Amino acid sequence: MSEKKISLNTYKVSSPWTATVLENIKLTADSSPNDTRHVVINLQGSSYEYVEGQSVGILPPGIDEKGKPHAVRLYSIASHRRGEKGDAQSLSVCVKRVVYQDPVTGLEKRGVGSNFICDLKKGDAVRITGPVGNRFLLPEHVNDPSYIFIATGTGIAPFRGMLKELFQKGFQNHAWLIFGTPYRSDILYEKEFQNYETHQKFHFVTAVSREDKNRDGTKVYVQHRLLEHQKELVPILTDTKTLIYICGLKGIEKGIYETLQSILSPTAYEELRKRILVEVY
Repeated sequence: MSEKKISLNTYKVSSPWTATVLENIKLTADSSPNDTRHVVINLQGSSYEYVEGQSVGILPPGIDEKGKPHAVRLYSIASHRRGEKGDAQSLSVCVKRVVYQDPVTGLEKRGVGSNFICDLKKGDAVRITGPVGNRFLLPEHVNDPSYIFIATGTGIAPFRGMLKELFQKGFQNHAWLIFGTPYRSDILYEKEFQNYETHQKFHFVTAVSREDKNRDGTKVYVQHRLLEHQKELVPILTDTKTLIYICGLKGIEKGIYETLQSILSPTAYEELRKRILVEVY
């Protein structure tokens, strides 16, 4: 979206930067069945420059089943371009620990990349690559549009950085963040986003699928919140400057598109599709 020169792949798998960990903070409540971490990485001494919406590559140590080094894992950067500490010398990632049961053997399996990152401690070394991505970015003139950000799980990471950037730039238009998660204990960065609600045109809306219910008793997902708030959202959606960003697990787009189609005219919906940016995994 931005016309400015964006740094890409300053560091590659063949020549990564070895950074150190500054912080590892648990984001999910102790009562949660999940373990999601906010990990801050020190960039001091590197040439690493990024913008909101880009990803960082992280190289887990060790080798895979074929005896080859583990492949790079990409994670959305959760801080804005001025750095987690405001000095342009750090970045953060939001990572959920992946633990699952092998469907064949029944044995517990652990995701290589996520468990490596979630177990990192202050001072630990971590090899990084990137930054990666030039499509899921804020526009060059960030204060011109209104924004609707829709996220599930750790897909909220880029929007944390984007909102920090917007409000530091004196943003005055409409901004909505609609966040879906299975449990209330898994709402990420909740206090940060609630603090932004002092801005009268910012709204933080959650859809807690395994706890909230629709009137018919079905689970609540992000698309149901779009429908619920359609009176406020339709005028924003039909503003041709408005941008929609969607980030999360692959497949969330379908329900969102169907709901948008149901609340907009065919012409308005087709025009809106040109202004939707998607990053799913």
